[in-house]
Amino acid sequence: VALDLAFAHVNETSRLARRLHLARLAIVLLAVMMAVLLPSGLNIMQRLQDGPATHAHDGLIQTEEAIKFLLAGQNPYTEDYVNTPMAEFPGQEPPLTDAPLYHNAYLPFLFLLSLPFYVLSQAALGWYDQRFVYLLAFFLVLLLLPQLTTGRRRQLALLAAVGLNYLFAFYLADGRNDVMVLAGLALTTALLARQRVTASAAVLGCTLMVKHSAWFFLPFYVWYLLPAGISKRSLSQLLKQTWPLGVVVAGILLPFLIWDAGAFVQDTVLYISGSGPDSFPIKGWGFSTLLLAFGVIPTPESAFPFSLLEALAGIPVLFWLLRRQARANNLAAVWFGFAGFSFVVQYFSRFFSDNYFVFILQALIIALFMDVDEDDKKRYGS
Repeated sequence: VALDLAFAHVNETSRLARRLHLARLAIVLLAVMMAVLLPSGLNIMQRLQDGPATHAHDGLIQTEEAIKFLLAGQNPYTEDYVNTPMAEFPGQEPPLTDAPLYHNAYLPFLFLLSLPFYVLSQAALGWYDQRFVYLLAFFLVLLLLPQLTTGRRRQLALLAAVGLNYLFAFYLADGRNDVMVLAGLALTTALLARQRVTASAAVLGCTLMVKHSAWFFLPFYVWYLLPAGISKRSLSQLLKQTWPLGVVVAGILLPFLIWDAGAFVQDTVLYISGSGPDSFPIKGWGFSTLLLAFGVIPTPESAFPFSLLEALAGIPVLFWLLRRQARANNLAAVWFGFAGFSFVVQYFSRFFSDNYFVFILQALIIALFMDVDEDDKKRYGS
């Protein structure tokens, strides 16, 4: 009888603890959703009232127009955006330029994924805002974050640290698309933690085709799956596990290369690296701004070998981070390496925007809260 009473007390205490945790989780989620939904919803409604060129980031406007081009059978990389709301966009920060009217720097899965949401929204509402997709991606991040760490308090703290980051919420309300990369990488990590490597490779392949910043995750992902180092056997095993990654990237990329390879390369590579006409202007918080301020570079549109600076700074840091990861090859090290490598390369790039820095900060926060070692991967989601 005494044992029965003891077990009943333990079970009751456990049930009470679970209920308290769910209550705390609900409070944090409500606070996060209010912090994100209110400013985003306000911007969406104001834009609906004031016009498509208002209350939104120019990248959001361009993505919506790219969707329309696709539905009309036109190539978003070949066409210009002169006769779209992009031309009425007033600009948000100097130096102002009309170069985005002639180049789409985003990778194709961003608007391919958004296309069905555009069609559904137009059918149901008669209008569309790209932030619908970004908010769904943010809610996916909120669902995944508690699965990326152990311990109830750490789960709540991670949700609050990422979800209540004011600047990230501000940029999301503005319509910046970093949340799409964050959601893809979080889902990739959650699948890896459950040892569903093939599925994670497919998700990562899609994420790599959303935005260039996702590619900084790839070397640490591959190294994570090679704990015994590089050998013929380990590489063979890696290919068997991750073959969907290459298939997905090729499946998304090849149609646009076949359609107009020159326009695709010009928009997604040469334009942002400053290697072609109408290059993206130097701006942001990076080393390029210092060079411009001290007169090393005469104008924001001037050519400069930033790719060389990125390689000189980034390659040694990459090798150091991979060596660090080899000593403790866990998912926390993957995210730490991703954050560190992203920061160094983007700091020495042509432009290092404020939202890039905040996105890297989010990745670093996730890395710091992920406390599970390689042998403990099975405990994720428990």
